Amino acid sequence: MRLPLNCLPRVLLTALGLVLMTGMIAPPLIVLSLFTKGGPAYVLMRVWGRAVAKFMGLTFSIHGTEKVIPGTSYIITPNHQSNADILALVSTLPMRFRWVVKKELLKIPLFGWAVGSTGAISLDRSNREESVKTLQEGTSKLHGGWSVLIYPEGTRTSDGMIQNFKKGPFMMAVQTGIPILPVTCNGAFKVLPKKTLALRAGHISITIGNPIPTEGLTEKNVPELMEESRQAMLSDFNPDYDPFTGRNGK
Repeated sequence: MRLPLNCLPRVLLTALGLVLMTGMIAPPLIVLSLFTKGGPAYVLMRVWGRAVAKFMGLTFSIHGTEKVIPGTSYIITPNHQSNADILALVSTLPMRFRWVVKKELLKIPLFGWAVGSTGAISLDRSNREESVKTLQEGTSKLHGGWSVLIYPEGTRTSDGMIQNFKKGPFMMAVQTGIPILPVTCNGAFKVLPKKTLALRAGHISITIGNPIPTEGLTEKNVPELMEESRQAMLSDFNPDYDPFTGRNGK
């Protein structure tokens, strides 16, 4: 993995920021999780995300927040362009949510423990049946206005385009009747492509689509729900979006 020399200063600054902010915020976040249900811990997670984004030279804008009804739970389904969109989502989305993450992430000292303390739902990708069971059990965390965020593609895109969807989040939606909230990210792939450290400062745009009702749907409706969600995200997706021009639009 070769790192262009012009990216080196930003990468070093980001590494410094990650170490500093994780070291400062992870311990109190973990302690808070022992006494609370996740609210204060979630606030600290947002502080961490916004601070790390500053070190990375990232700015964000969000569109469509008026479509979110306060106090309503959603199954949030964003496209996954890079690790940079994680910071964009935690920094901008106007609701509290639980992450759905791969099990291995929670084993990382401090960082993984801190993620787990926010009430994240961890999946074992090597065991499909266990993953389905974990998602079903995770619905117990969707009360009091909490939502859950799960990437329907399952992993980061390798070419910047929206990939095929997996059934997990849509099965969860029809089993609970919780609406799908399609969210589209533009710019994160060009800022930090998959399997590279070639980080560049830039602007990431997040767009919230219209919520998709799922109440009354069954498993047989999952394919059409997947397609409806995909089309909603594609309608706000712009593969030509340039995060380096400084514009704040879509």
